[in-house]
Amino acid sequence: MQLSLEPDRDAGPAGPLELAARLTPNPTALSDAGLAALIETAYRASLKREEGRYPSFQLFSPLAGGPEPVLDLRFSPPQPFCLNTLHRLSPGIPPGPYAFVVKESCDGLWTEGVARVEYSGFAALRGRIDYHGGTLFPGLTLHVSAPARMRAVLLSREGPASYLELKEGRLTRCHDNAFSPVFLPLCRRAAAALSPRAADPGPLPGLVKATLARVFSLAVAAGHGGMFVFLPAAEPATGRAAGLLSPGVGVAWPNLGRVAQNLAEGGRNLAVHLEQWDTATRVTSQASCVDGAVILDPALSVLGFRVELLAREEDALPVCAALSPESSEPVPAGVVDLSAFGTRHRSAARFCARVPGAVVVVVSQDGEMRELMCLPDGRVGVCGPLVPMSVSAPVA
Repeated sequence: MQLSLEPDRDAGPAGPLELAARLTPNPTALSDAGLAALIETAYRASLKREEGRYPSFQLFSPLAGGPEPVLDLRFSPPQPFCLNTLHRLSPGIPPGPYAFVVKESCDGLWTEGVARVEYSGFAALRGRIDYHGGTLFPGLTLHVSAPARMRAVLLSREGPASYLELKEGRLTRCHDNAFSPVFLPLCRRAAAALSPRAADPGPLPGLVKATLARVFSLAVAAGHGGMFVFLPAAEPATGRAAGLLSPGVGVAWPNLGRVAQNLAEGGRNLAVHLEQWDTATRVTSQASCVDGAVILDPALSVLGFRVELLAREEDALPVCAALSPESSEPVPAGVVDLSAFGTRHRSAARFCARVPGAVVVVVSQDGEMRELMCLPDGRVGVCGPLVPMSVSAPVA
């Protein structure tokens, strides 16, 4: 089922009713009126402070006729879905990966209980690079994170999740990067660098995907913004890249590629390798919170952080093309004017233009992520805004 979730940055102010209207056709188990009531009540709750704090919570509605998540906390009796319920109960419920499960009856909306609606996806990704990861339960998840700010995430049975965010009175559509035309080739390239002679790399490509997805997800969750630079393998691009990077802080470990290889090999030390994977992805993501970029080689060894990209600010910005996040191939879908973006994005574009084969991932402080690469015609492709595919925790 296709939704009318077109980007709407310049269409004027928007509010909860506009958000509900854009989730059409409505695939959830709620009626159209129930869906509108769900979003409007959540919006009103986001504006009301309780004991000096604004609430943060998630709501979930399953697809019509679809499976329902198992309730980890079942209310007896079900609680009415209203402002008072959200304010009284939300402080006791983690906003993620859990959500209030909301149902509808002839008497209106009710809160049945609480269920986990986000999963690690790690086990599935161990074997398949073309798999979304199963990181969300099919249905509509509504995440309230700040006053008048909410994100609707709709996962149908057919494909990747779609995201529609209401922020600062405007609606913005984005996707996750599970199949993006920059992220997916980057994962394949890294897996090939790690096992160049393997006819069948086995679970390694999926593990590379899970590893990078977790790094990006944790970097976004940190809320500081950051940048990751993936160097090309081919000369002379590698030498050209070295001349455009400040020394920064050199790093000899972690090697994310080696960590992924350890997991791919399995064996009796799997628990040790999982713990190593957890630590390596955490420290790599946290390093991006320092000003400057995290630098990784083609085999995903971290070479340094707090590295400045030395492409000069006075140099003209390269021509940039928007890449469709709905295609796993780099399909230009318009022009991007990076002059309206911050220093990170502009320096990333200049770097990619001068170092073909490099990939730069920029994380904004507001949680948006963009992936940049040089296209064969010399333009810089920009894919985003994106939400990193969530790989929340290692699961054996």
